[in-house]
Amino acid sequence: MKYDLEFARKQVADLERFRFFRALSGTTDEFRYVFQLIALLLHANHPNLPGFVVNAPTGIADFKLTDYQRHYLHELLAQSPDVQFSQIFDRTSHAIDGVYVMGSIASIAQTSSSDLDIWVCLRNGLKARERKKLQQKATALQNWAKQFEVDVNLFLMDQNRFRNFQSSGVMTEENCGSAQYMLLLDEFYRSAIRLAGKPLLWLHLLVEDEKNYESEVEDLICRGEIDPQEWVDFGGLSKFSANEYFGAGLWQLYKGIDAPYKSVIKILLLEEYSWEYPNTRLIASDFKFHLLMDHTEDHHFDPYLEMLERVTNYLTYRKDFKRLEDVRRCFYLKSTEDWWYHSESNWRMELINRLAQDWGWSKETIQDLNLRPFWKIKRVKQSYGKLMQMLMISYRNLIDFARKHHVDANIVPQDISILTRKIYTAFEELPGKVLLINPQISTDLSEPYLTFVEVTATDRPVKKGWYMLNQAPEISGFSHPRYTEYSATLHKLVASVYFNGLLTPNTQLYIQSPNVSLSTLQEFITNLAETLPVRVPPPTNDDLHHPCEIRQLMVAINLSCDPTKQLTDSKTPIQQSDLFSFGTEQQNLVGSIDFIYRNLWNEIRTLHFEGPNAILMALKVLSNKIHHGSTALADIAVYSYSRHYRRSLGNIVTALIKKCIDIQLGINQPSNTQSMLRVAGKNWQFFFEERGISLQELPESQVLPENNLDEELQAEINENDNVLPVQSEQNPPEKLQYPAEIDSFASEGFLQFFFEDNNDDTFNVYILDEKNHIEIYHRCDGEKEQKINEINHIYTNADSSGNNPYGIIQRNFNYPQFYRIIHNRYYEGSNPPVHIVPFQRQAKYT
Repeated sequence: MKYDLEFARKQVADLERFRFFRALSGTTDEFRYVFQLIALLLHANHPNLPGFVVNAPTGIADFKLTDYQRHYLHELLAQSPDVQFSQIFDRTSHAIDGVYVMGSIASIAQTSSSDLDIWVCLRNGLKARERKKLQQKATALQNWAKQFEVDVNLFLMDQNRFRNFQSSGVMTEENCGSAQYMLLLDEFYRSAIRLAGKPLLWLHLLVEDEKNYESEVEDLICRGEIDPQEWVDFGGLSKFSANEYFGAGLWQLYKGIDAPYKSVIKILLLEEYSWEYPNTRLIASDFKFHLLMDHTEDHHFDPYLEMLERVTNYLTYRKDFKRLEDVRRCFYLKSTEDWWYHSESNWRMELINRLAQDWGWSKETIQDLNLRPFWKIKRVKQSYGKLMQMLMISYRNLIDFARKHHVDANIVPQDISILTRKIYTAFEELPGKVLLINPQISTDLSEPYLTFVEVTATDRPVKKGWYMLNQAPEISGFSHPRYTEYSATLHKLVASVYFNGLLTPNTQLYIQSPNVSLSTLQEFITNLAETLPVRVPPPTNDDLHHPCEIRQLMVAINLSCDPTKQLTDSKTPIQQSDLFSFGTEQQNLVGSIDFIYRNLWNEIRTLHFEGPNAILMALKVLSNKIHHGSTALADIAVYSYSRHYRRSLGNIVTALIKKCIDIQLGINQPSNTQSMLRVAGKNWQFFFEERGISLQELPESQVLPENNLDEELQAEINENDNVLPVQSEQNPPEKLQYPAEIDSFASEGFLQFFFEDNNDDTFNVYILDEKNHIEIYHRCDGEKEQKINEINHIYTNADSSGNNPYGIIQRNFNYPQFYRIIHNRYYEGSNPPVHIVPFQRQAKYT
């Protein structure tokens, strides 16, 4: 086939100039500064320039200074007369073949907060130490850009990455790992702007059949029509497979945590791509066709406009006009997210206003969307609900597509584990979990007034529990339609408004409750702020490979139910039996216990225990959430809100919780003893086991002398001694035998598979279900990878019945997790160390 490479060079160069101009139009001075200098700073490496790293290999092929860069250097040299041009540009070789920016830059969706995602294509043959130095330089330049509030992501790329389906390193917030291959290359080709270096060969060759791209290139090289040294070639798109949809869908759900409006558009594009299967027309291929066929007058070459057009045609064909209206709103909000801060008229503003008119929107609709940065909780929750619905409909449609076409996901297990856990943390609604509303929807949810109202009567027209109103109380009292948020418990409601930013130090508080006073509420909120800060660093990938262990714990005693308010007499000195079995009625003075904790995945969870056995249930549940060998909790804070015996109750509960945690962590050993506690007139025996506490009520005939029991726990109150040994003849129940290290990886909500190799080429499989119940299969044969593919296939086709060999029920984000148990077989001691690592395998593509 004959190719007009000169014409193609002209067309691509014109498009790059057009996009470069649009990228600078309507942006901040800081963005323009970073955008125009980043290629120069990658090319040069000098102590007087930002991003300098000693001995870093630099130099970009065919680098040419722009006028802006030349002016920058002249100013620099004027300030440093001892520095010469030759010192900066004396290059006999180059380490970088090309530098290209991709994504939303130069599109209608570019805003002042848009990242600069830049591919730095490295020369073949660089040594590992040279790549390490370049990575250090890239990191230094990213930090330099942050000084100007510009987020730059520099990805070091190899030309053969997509040919060999290599993951570009560990999955991070910006790096999709193995989640996308050809779909990522499609996005790159449809949006790339060359900042410096060699041109992209794929953009210049209009191959009739993409499957023949590689052979066409080889033929052109053999005929001498192209010199491969003059081009950067990441390869063609012929290897695009439907197997990518699942991983790409997960990736967009994950990206939706921080960029929800953009992710709605992108995941709908994936749905549209799957709808066209098997004759999917990738946007990059369409762009290249129009460009090289010289259809430039009637084509915008804007990747975001093209995504919108594709999604519009798809939803119109399906007559899904509700989703079409919602995606248009997402597109509008994504494109206008910085209008309030940069209101100068530009081409983006004019175009999006024209689109809004074409869609027939009213002035009220446009005004409401324009006020998004100032939305408060009601409007934000409404928008958040629609966003979640949009994301999940597309995700489920992609799952249905995979089930229909028997598609196997090519994303590797360790990346599935990371993605699903991040998504689970952000989106999964669970009892007691505080759902964190996306901060990207509105920048300020703070309220000047908050009123907490407790409804106790069952004959009221509203549900019993706690309500929060975002206004001061009025004479008319509580009215059902006005409530903003409801919770059955006060501590969860307070946690929700606190962690979502409604409650600040400037908020005026009110409360209407027969059980909790304003001073108690204020004290509780102060304690919460002291114990659990709102903002913490995000969890690392290593954190997400571990179970969601408790990291910070706050315990509130008698916050909403305080039996000591009813006491008319007092006892001095106070004994343990008085605390948990007071007076002739032997009443437990701990009426309620509330937990608020942050786990390793940064989820905020709450638990509530109320009634005569609240302390027992609290200790039992807490012990089940602390795994043997886990890292010690960073913070444990116990607060008592009792009217009477506040300090005594705080001390005893603190001691019991510390005892429970220390034994479960392995800090203290229960040896051959068990603990006993007298609660509400009954004696209870504790068995401390690896998977938690078990409780047994003792018959009256086995009760020890009362003063003996009291003396044991009196030390807990006065001396904070955390050991309560009492001899017992009863043994704990027999346990299943399995590697104890599995307990430290147990995570509720996921089906987990642990593979352990035997010496005879068989392997054992330990399966933890979503409630952490264990099943064990010894001496299995076959290939572990085949088992994993089988399980993944069963998951893809699972329904709500669980009618499959593993009882898998497919929910939103409970994708199976896979691990490998590794024994150090060269260890000479009696107990060789055991390690558990995410199962890794090489992705295979067809």
